[in-house]
This record gives sequence, C-alpha cells and structure tokens, in this order.
Amino acid sequence: MSPSLADIVKFNTWANHKVVESLGTCPAIPEAALIRLSHLLENNWYVYDIVHERDLAKWDDDRNYTLEECVAEIPRIDSAFTELLQSMTEEQLMRSVQFRNVVGELVERSISDLIFHTFDHCTYHRGQIAIIVRESGGEPARTWFNRWVAETERGTKA
Repeated sequence: MSPSLADIVKFNTWANHKVVESLGTCPAIPEAALIRLSHLLENNWYVYDIVHERDLAKWDDDRNYTLEECVAEIPRIDSAFTELLQSMTEEQLMRSVQFRNVVGELVERSISDLIFHTFDHCTYHRGQIAIIVRESGGEPARTWFNRWVAETERGTKA
C-alpha cells in the first residue's frame, strides 16, 4: 500500500517526538537543534495557513520556541492536519492555491503537494538535528520512514 498523506502526518508526529527524546540525551539542549525544530514546526503552520488562504505576514519573522513549546506544538499540528485531511476530498486536495513564498515569488501549488512538501521538509531538518545532537554528545533520533513502518505498523501501534 502506498503511503497516504494521513500516513505522512502520523510519521511526522512520531518522528518529531523521537527528535524531542533525542534532545533529552544531550548534556544540554543544543540551541541550534532547537532553532531547527522550531523552524520545522513553524513551517507546518505556515503551510496550514497557505492551504486556508490566510494572510502569511505573521510568518515574516522566525519564532524560536522553547522545548516545552515545541512539545506542545507537535500534537496540535498532528490534530490540525489530521482534521484537514479528513475534511477534504481528493478533488479538494488537488486544488491549487497561490501564495508568495518566503523570498516573495508568487507560486502556485496543489494542496496535496504543499502538505507533502512541508512534511518532507521536516525530514531534512530532522537530519540536521541528528547531526547536532551527535556533535553535542547525545544520541540522535532514528527517524526514517521505514523505521516508523516497522515500529508502529504504519501508526497502528504506539
């Protein structure tokens, strides 16, 4: 069975929790890792606002969440995207939206591509965080998709 967008959301939530656990293995939480975790969580909300065609001006400046704020955002993002996907038909997911990207270019993307992109983007930053965690004396999270499939039977087990 091909992964669905709902699977990607579940995977993302699991992987983000693993990253938080890995930060706890460091002698001190590396600021660079926390900045990247904040960024990937913010990016999820940024895309959520694009999908809902909201004003994106509030995303002009990066926010740097505390670890506690990151922990709180992870289930909120999971819930928001799970509800979004449950509320949309395949046709609605294929609808295109226009927005100005972070460098000011007007772009058009399908909603499904935007959702896939934001969670793929998270994978990139989780890799960066893993390197930072290792360099900081911690144990990096093992957050690849196949591990999620094996450990959770596609999200059916905790």
